[in-house]
Amino acid sequence: MAFLGVVYVLRAIGDTAGDGGAVWLRWLSPIGWGQQVRPFAGDRWWVLILPMAFFVVVTAAAHALVARRDHGAGLLPDRPGPATAGASLRGPLGLAWRLHRGALYGWTAGFVLVGLVFGNVASNVGDFLDSPAAKDLIQKLGGLQGLTDAFMSTELGMAGVIASVYAVQVVLRLRSEETELRAEPVLATAVGRISWAFSHITIALLGTAALLVAAGVGGGIAYGAETGDAGDFWRVLAAAVVRIPAAWVLAGIVVAAFGIVPRAVVAGWVALVTFLLLGEFGPLFELDQWVMDISPYAHIPRLPGGEFSAIPLIWLVGVAAALTAIGLVGFRRRDVPVT
Repeated sequence: MAFLGVVYVLRAIGDTAGDGGAVWLRWLSPIGWGQQVRPFAGDRWWVLILPMAFFVVVTAAAHALVARRDHGAGLLPDRPGPATAGASLRGPLGLAWRLHRGALYGWTAGFVLVGLVFGNVASNVGDFLDSPAAKDLIQKLGGLQGLTDAFMSTELGMAGVIASVYAVQVVLRLRSEETELRAEPVLATAVGRISWAFSHITIALLGTAALLVAAGVGGGIAYGAETGDAGDFWRVLAAAVVRIPAAWVLAGIVVAAFGIVPRAVVAGWVALVTFLLLGEFGPLFELDQWVMDISPYAHIPRLPGGEFSAIPLIWLVGVAAALTAIGLVGFRRRDVPVT
């Protein structure tokens, strides 16, 4: 997945680079190779040599590496860990951080790259309008500034949905720790149920916020650098931050399901898909507004460019807090599997 993200970013940067820019980056991406064949617009068959050569070289390297390692092990030998745990593992929050930090580092790096790509593309979105009629229409609708704001709002909305996926995954770790009987040894100590569960929930909430801040910082830096206006950085960052409460609602749904009906934790994924379908097809099927308002994403201010209102964000935070509290109370009262 990390490799796929890198090659996509390289292709996107190369495609959006202007004359004299880093257009050569598209040649470093397998996705870019497919586009450079240019079927029906050049038919450059020789470009197909690149993916075939890449396949041969990588396959040969994989066979050579497999012959040098033991089955079930890596190329580097395993090393024993420290004899005693560090001070950071003296509490449940430190343990939760140790379990989740690797994934959070990777997600954060990906969100920074995504933000950089979005910011770079947004600064050049006006160049995609070749038709004078299209440019005239955009000017009547608010100009290129309105177009770039709408583009950034849409892309940051996608980032908010992806951040919700991270939130759901982290909270689901509570259920896997419980069913695989790793929670029992922890709860057999002086660690209480609420503190153990809330440690993972804390990582989910703060990690989700960190991801969207990372996307906003990346997008703001790229967009602000292109426009030369430092204010654009803060506009993009604010547009990313306002999407945090909606992702927290998804985390709250999973916590509530985990505490009350643990077998129904899949409700987090069901809710995420339902909210996406409401956002995409609600206007198409002319659903009533109250139906589309079920989705927390429908209450996010359309920033940048739109009007900001703190009231819906406060309500979303309240809903997330209530769902989390319900889940924690339910978890404290129900049984936990033991050996």
